Amino acid sequence: MGFFARLREESPDEAAERSDIVAGLAFAAGVAAALAVGGDELRDLDALDSLVWIFVTGLVLGFALYWIAGGALAFTVRRLGGASSPRRVRHVLAFSFAPLIPALLAWLIWPPLLIGLAVLSLVLLLAGLREVYGWTLARAASATVLAAVWLGALGVGLLSV
Repeated sequence: MGFFARLREESPDEAAERSDIVAGLAFAAGVAAALAVGGDELRDLDALDSLVWIFVTGLVLGFALYWIAGGALAFTVRRLGGASSPRRVRHVLAFSFAPLIPALLAWLIWPPLLIGLAVLSLVLLLAGLREVYGWTLARAASATVLAAVWLGALGVGLLSV
């Protein structure tokens, strides 16, 4: 049985057991996003300021990625026939963040490595959606693209008000 296949079983006890891991993975994704957003400006700060900025921004972006992007993905997964709770979709998303754990090390070595980690995370998300829902790669990709488009449209709508 594959790793994502374990997410098919949606008992409250199993979801509670995964909650700490999911929170850590969401934080890792937030740190990776913070490093990507901060870029070279972080190198101009002293070490303590950089760490505080990465930590606080990582928490905020991790929260946003997990809840907002996870909600958008759950919305599109349901529309494409995935019968499950939004929590399962968010957990698939969180476990796809696993390649982003070494983001700080990758950023220190060579910042463009973050792009490779993000692509690997996307591939893992597609594999997770395929395995949990028994979908084709095209259907999993369409759910991901539709969620991104939905979030983009929502962002444009909110910013144009």
